[in-house]
Amino acid sequence: MDQSIRLGRIAGIPVGINWSVLVIFLLIAWELAELVLPGYVPNGGTTTYWIVGIATTAFFFASLLAHEASHSIVAKRNGIGVRRITLWLFGGVSELESEALTSGADFRIAVVGPVTSFVLAGAFALLRVLIVAISGAGVLVSALGWLAWMNLMLGGFNLIPAAPLDGGRVLRAYLWHRSGDRFRAATTAGYSGQVFGYILVGLGILEFLAGGLAGLWFVFLGWFLLSAARSEQSSAVMRSSLEAVHVRDIMTPDPVTFPSSTTVAELLNDQLHRHHFSTYPLVGPDGQLVGLTTMGRIRHLPADLRQTTRLSDIACPLVEVPIGAPGEPITEVLQRMEGSPDGRALVIDADRRFVGIVSPSDIARYVQLLMLRSQGRMARRG
Repeated sequence: MDQSIRLGRIAGIPVGINWSVLVIFLLIAWELAELVLPGYVPNGGTTTYWIVGIATTAFFFASLLAHEASHSIVAKRNGIGVRRITLWLFGGVSELESEALTSGADFRIAVVGPVTSFVLAGAFALLRVLIVAISGAGVLVSALGWLAWMNLMLGGFNLIPAAPLDGGRVLRAYLWHRSGDRFRAATTAGYSGQVFGYILVGLGILEFLAGGLAGLWFVFLGWFLLSAARSEQSSAVMRSSLEAVHVRDIMTPDPVTFPSSTTVAELLNDQLHRHHFSTYPLVGPDGQLVGLTTMGRIRHLPADLRQTTRLSDIACPLVEVPIGAPGEPITEVLQRMEGSPDGRALVIDADRRFVGIVSPSDIARYVQLLMLRSQGRMARRG
């Protein structure tokens, strides 16, 4: 999830928001100022409704951020790196660098988010009670009640046992602990997520046919959860099939390197007819690796800049490129590749020699080969 606006850091973790947050922020603020608050407190002024509505919306998104930050902080305490936290249309996303090593850690990381939401719900409810006791009902009291209710709903919804919701991860941790098989646990949680997604889509369609526009939101949310659950399940299947595979089994060996001073025009005019690939490792004058560029980066460069732009000018710096060893499990490198800008990894052997590249196409080919071999074995048995 792209961060359109960076907000800062929490516990050293970069925090930002996607542009879609701005749209939903305005919609929630409008609903509070024009519908919700006037419905509870009819005698307030329009200015008051809008000031309180905007502030309440800000506190709501702060609650979402607290929910996601709790996941990330507990992940870090369990030895898992966190790339960033991003708020977007459907809430928030904590991008972890790897998966939990134990079912206990998996459970703690998953459950802390809903617990945080429940704690916030209690805090807002208590504050509401105190203000009512001091000054009676008012717009602020209604706003606090809304915040308490929304955090309660957020925590409860996320505990539904369906991936990719937190409850789906809690279910995965429980099944993993019980059976000792993480793959089966992840697959079951993925199935439950798909079932829940279909249920939401179905309910949304019925709601829309009955004249409720809110049904479109349920359809949209259900479709997103369905897609995310399928993606998680596919990822689990792929990781399971690659458990015993090492980097050397998948990498493209003996990769061609390019001088970092080569211009984009020189590459396009003089090299591409000889090299039919889309990844270009760059070396400096001393022959040492300095970075990596791809056809995707070149494609975004305006044509009139190709003559003067060097490959190093548009390259991903070496410090941001995942590095693997030939004998390393490919699943570990895959986790690092997920957070890299270009989705590639360079392979360096024990003598610090550059010996290969791992790309998504390499992994896809290997998985397809495994599937074909499996089909062949099944056909022979038949």
